[in-house]
Amino acid sequence: MARPGVTYTEVSNAAKQLIATGRSPTVETVRIALGTGSNSTINTHLRDWKTRQTQIQNVATKENLPEELIATIKGLWNQVMDQAEEKILMIQQETGQNIEKLKQEVQQLQQENARWQQQCQQTKQERDGFAHEKSVVEQLVADAKIEVATLTEKHAGLEQQTREKQAHIDEMQRQNQQMQANLEHYRASALEQRLSDQQHHEQQQRQFEQTIRQINQELIETKRENTMLQQQNKQVYFERDSLETRLNKFEAQHESVTARLTETLNELAKKEEAQQHWQNQCGVLTTKFDEQNKSFVELQAKHATLLQQLETSSADIKEMRQQNKVLANEKWELGQEKARLYGQLKQVESIKLARA
Repeated sequence: MARPGVTYTEVSNAAKQLIATGRSPTVETVRIALGTGSNSTINTHLRDWKTRQTQIQNVATKENLPEELIATIKGLWNQVMDQAEEKILMIQQETGQNIEKLKQEVQQLQQENARWQQQCQQTKQERDGFAHEKSVVEQLVADAKIEVATLTEKHAGLEQQTREKQAHIDEMQRQNQQMQANLEHYRASALEQRLSDQQHHEQQQRQFEQTIRQINQELIETKRENTMLQQQNKQVYFERDSLETRLNKFEAQHESVTARLTETLNELAKKEEAQQHWQNQCGVLTTKFDEQNKSFVELQAKHATLLQQLETSSADIKEMRQQNKVLANEKWELGQEKARLYGQLKQVESIKLARA
């Protein structure tokens, strides 16, 4: 806070010191003597001091009282007033500083509370984001499991087809072996009839050779299909491994997201606990602020009491002035009575002298 200006007491004391040294109290000389103060403040206090000095002299002249007594009473009165004003000003300054400090603390706590609420809101948003991310990852894991199940079923179907193809190939090979056996049988049985039915035999041989070529062609085609099925089987195995890798990756991400969500929830609980702590501190400071306000009200009541005491003192001083007036009047009457008695005494003495 800014430093308060010079008081009336300081200006009065400086003016008295200047008069004691034989110098006239002016605004400039008083400011030099004090070493501080603004010209307007010093001028106001110096004018009040001069006015009070004039009033003291007028009262001393009118009441026929010693000027030193009036000056002493006035000085005591001014000293009491100055001390009361300084005490009130000090109390007001101290109370104002305490109130300002409490306001700053309350404002700081409100800002801290707003910051914690913002962080709490941000943490809640992050938690919601993690929850959404978790649901997305869970959906991806479910989709991956469905896809793995589909591919597994497809792989089982391909394996079943491969087994069926292999059975068909085995059957074709068996038929080929049977046909070759039959051909050998036919050759052996028809060896005796070769001459008679050679043409018929050659025709059957050509048919058998054509059938064998067809069977061999089917066998080659079956082997080629088997090779393709094996390649497809390898591709399915590769895709299954890739999906299992992705599934493991998704499960790791799911565990990471779950751990981050747990950590975020723990941090949120800590922040909520800290927020509750700061709210309790804010309540304590608010209570302290109310107590300071109550103290300030009590100080105001004391100030009012001091003002009432000052008014009572003023009334006592007025009563003393009235008594001084009465005493002055009685003194004047006693002087008149003394003069009258003194005149009568002179008359008696003159009569005595005349008789003598």
